[in-house]
Amino acid sequence: MEYGTKNHGNWNLWKALLIFVILLAAAMTNAASARATSCVYSSGSWADAALAQGQGSTFRITYDGTPSSSSANAISGLSDGATNQYANLATGVRFNPSGTIDVRNGSGFTAAANIAYQAGVTYHFILDVNVASHTYSAYVVFLFRQITLGSNMAFRSEQSSVPLLNTVGVISSSGGLSICNITLSSAPTTVAASTLSANVSSLNFGNTGLAAGAQRTVTLTNTGSSSVTISGVSVSGAGFTAGGASGLTVSPNQTATVSATFSPYTIGSLAGSLTITSNAKNSPVTIALSGTGVTSSTHSVALSWSASSSSVAGYNIYVSPSSAGPYSLLNSSPVPSTSYVDTNVLAGDTYYFRITSVSSSYQESVPSATVQAVIP
Repeated sequence: MEYGTKNHGNWNLWKALLIFVILLAAAMTNAASARATSCVYSSGSWADAALAQGQGSTFRITYDGTPSSSSANAISGLSDGATNQYANLATGVRFNPSGTIDVRNGSGFTAAANIAYQAGVTYHFILDVNVASHTYSAYVVFLFRQITLGSNMAFRSEQSSVPLLNTVGVISSSGGLSICNITLSSAPTTVAASTLSANVSSLNFGNTGLAAGAQRTVTLTNTGSSSVTISGVSVSGAGFTAGGASGLTVSPNQTATVSATFSPYTIGSLAGSLTITSNAKNSPVTIALSGTGVTSSTHSVALSWSASSSSVAGYNIYVSPSSAGPYSLLNSSPVPSTSYVDTNVLAGDTYYFRITSVSSSYQESVPSATVQAVIP
């Protein structure tokens, strides 16, 4: 009896610790459950995730999408209430069967940039939605860059008068699609006092050797009294690419530069457009692009490098006519080997090359040292 009395306080301590452990385990279980339900997954049937609050004006929604197949047929979008058919979706971001990402615009699909996707890779999407005007702009963050998929696109035709959006709907008829980390926030506000002006309304690349690559620049000037943030740079048209300025904030009376590259893969005249999206009152700014593909010279540059000491999905090869840049990406997807032959060079020109490694999650390393090639 005396032994039990002496340890009564210890027993109470152990009892308290036991209760604490049970509560901690319960809390951990609940947290794991919350994490599990933060994603919505579809494979062959519709799945929904209700928003924390219905949206009837302007707002931004972001989420991560991960397809299970490189040739999926999967779409995610916003609706008023539960979804059980495609017509319920006002917006739409699709991993299409051809292996690229596109977005819904009225009665069809479109894409301002050609973005190929891979199975198991997570893509971060940003949608700026205006329910009152029934329009939205869509972006994907890819290799640390925000790329415009479409600007001021119309809601799906069947939802052209929807008053409220309160649900994320997902369907994958081929492969699976997981949507996670759904986040709502206020839409970026337009800077009423500022205009982003381009120094040209069109760029003509002239005669360019097949896949040779000619580069032009556009200078953007903030002519207003408030800072402007450039949210996206995208191109349309076969053979045209662009880069630079996306994510930059341009102060009043300051400038930013966007580079456009023409690398034709066919002989003849080609046309496209360059679109710069920002929070300036005249956004988006569109520049017409044109050029003519001609037969290239027989010159080439053979590049080789040491393999990365880390596990990588491949390598990216960048080229520029100037050591100071800007540099343009040559390959459309990571190169799996440690060598690359650039046949897109012309006699008498000088080229500068850099290599980066790309991890399986599309994280890109810092560039290698610059290599110069002088074409005789």
